[in-house]
Amino acid sequence: MQLQQNLPTFTAAGIKVFAISYDPVEVLAKFAGEFGITYPLLYDQGSVVMKRYGILNTMIRPEETEYYGLPYPGTYAVGEDGRVTEKSFFRYYRVRPSAQSMLKDMFDVDFDAGGDPHVEAAGEGVQVSAVLASDALLFMQRDPLYVRLALDPGLHIYRGPVPEGFVATEVTVTGPDGLVVDAPVTPEGHPFRVQGIPHDFEVLDGNVEIEVPISWTQPDNAPDAATHVPLEITVRYQACDEQQCFIPRTVAMHLDVPVGRLFRAMPAGAPPPPPPSGDPPKG
Repeated sequence: MQLQQNLPTFTAAGIKVFAISYDPVEVLAKFAGEFGITYPLLYDQGSVVMKRYGILNTMIRPEETEYYGLPYPGTYAVGEDGRVTEKSFFRYYRVRPSAQSMLKDMFDVDFDAGGDPHVEAAGEGVQVSAVLASDALLFMQRDPLYVRLALDPGLHIYRGPVPEGFVATEVTVTGPDGLVVDAPVTPEGHPFRVQGIPHDFEVLDGNVEIEVPISWTQPDNAPDAATHVPLEITVRYQACDEQQCFIPRTVAMHLDVPVGRLFRAMPAGAPPPPPPSGDPPKG
């Protein structure tokens, strides 16, 4: 459903969306009708394409007839010339990337974060913010939390590793049991030499964005399912200019993130859900 909800953004960026499945055409048509899917759903009979591309989930054995034929979940970005420009896959079949993260990471298209959970704080020489690349956490969906540092002009911060006596920029995200936090992804910096120290530092300046992938592993249909996940976000940094380094600082932020519900198959005879808001894109 996230792809459908974000389809206007994909379309506006000139990106066409397709999904491929080993489910027969009649199953895909029923699914599209129930959930208002307007982009093409393609039937890979016998998982031939998945086998050819080497994405068939070989951890599922043929005797597991209910799940055999599933691919590793992932996405291909294909150019107009038919060449694959980007690809992203996960080992576990239940893990999914958010639509917003695909837009940003694979196509360099910024998403509208106005309605997404976000928080801001001020530190010495820097404005710090954090925004989730989705309006809510979903079960086993991998969502980037983008932590952004807007540095005052003339200042830089260090990207690790650094020599003893200096502090590299670190982002830490913690939460309750069920929250999985992967290693932060820090952008590449540029070399910088501190006078009197025979060591090249790598520094970041301007607007710095650090991506922290997170996922929620508690099913939303569990008896004690959470409605919100509290995130504690800590940013540790040391700001410097051309002449001096300031005392290392720590900025702490708290962000409550809603937990969304998965769209599940409707019982036989149940009325279909209402279509997504807004007119579907033409073509």
